[in-house]
Amino acid sequence: MNGASNESADCVVVGAGVIGLSVALELLRHDVDVLVFERDDGRRGATRAAGGMLAPVSEADTGRDALLELGLDSLDRYPEWVSDIEKASGRRCGFRREGSLWIATDRDEAELLDHVRETLRHKRLKAVPLEAAEVRRLEPHLSPRVVSGLGIESDRQVDPRQLATALAAAVIAGGGRVVHGHRVAAIEAAGGGLEIEGESPDGPFSFRCGRIVVCAGAWSESGIRLPAPPRGLRPVKGQLVRLRGPVLLGRVVRTPHVYLIPRADGELLIGATLEEAGQDEQATAGAVMELLRRAWHALPGIYDLNFTEVSVGLRSAVADNLPLIGESGTPGLYLAVGHYRNGILLAPATAYYLARWIVDGAAPSELDPFAPSRLAGLAPGVAAGARREEVGGG
Repeated sequence: MNGASNESADCVVVGAGVIGLSVALELLRHDVDVLVFERDDGRRGATRAAGGMLAPVSEADTGRDALLELGLDSLDRYPEWVSDIEKASGRRCGFRREGSLWIATDRDEAELLDHVRETLRHKRLKAVPLEAAEVRRLEPHLSPRVVSGLGIESDRQVDPRQLATALAAAVIAGGGRVVHGHRVAAIEAAGGGLEIEGESPDGPFSFRCGRIVVCAGAWSESGIRLPAPPRGLRPVKGQLVRLRGPVLLGRVVRTPHVYLIPRADGELLIGATLEEAGQDEQATAGAVMELLRRAWHALPGIYDLNFTEVSVGLRSAVADNLPLIGESGTPGLYLAVGHYRNGILLAPATAYYLARWIVDGAAPSELDPFAPSRLAGLAPGVAAGARREEVGGG
């Protein structure tokens, strides 16, 4: 046994990605004593491979209404949420407000953009149609192939790596504890409470408490034995290319096939693939080639940027692509998983409503569409075929 066995906590959070740390921080604000277990050193996982687009409006074309509503709710919370985290941690989160720009570089893409614009109009979401000259005035480094655009002023972005670091510091500053290298292997209902069994660098460990929130992403079912029916949680692989050099864009730019996310320090992110590839976390040449080709088609200047990294992460998803947020069916055991492409966006709202549920003992109506009970007893499912180069958030 290691030192974790000698600690105590009102609530354990399993997983120190952005969702887990956000839940931990919100619980601390309700005076709940929190301990976070993380399976590795915090340098892996979906958070570190995420782009950080906060784009419920841009994603509304494919999103369901319930997901759109939660996304808009969460986006509204972001400015104050980030400000509080930065004050508590003394660290920046890379939050930016410039909006985003959809572009089309040929007739087919222009038709797709018209479809996006019509969908947003139907949902009463604001988007500004732009002629080619207006697009190039906003972003002069874009390709002369651009034929039209769509401005989404309400979209935002955040740097997920900076956000995760700041969240961890804020949790610690608030009296919480984050323990790395502790892989939770099983959770059992025992003696009116819950018991964790796992492995640490010092050997097996166990821990008992009354409330546990599982936020372990793609590993939440395949890697942890739970006293709850399966929900068909599966990993969806994403690859994202990182370049660095002169700043070429002033805002996020998207095409129907790729997105480009500029950072103030000269980093440029190009993403992202959606691949049904199980637990495979290896970067592949084909995915990188397609991402770069699509990005170069929109922004030729990337040719001279430095190639720095391929980030690979496993998003967690279920059959209907809506998150699982709420009690698992076992008293005291809660889930906050399955956020798919929207984990970074949905972190503030997920944490706020789930903490209310845990503290008050009643499910907020805002979480009704995401109740884990809707999918109880499903076996893990895999969609047919890998889907690559699809524009995605999170």
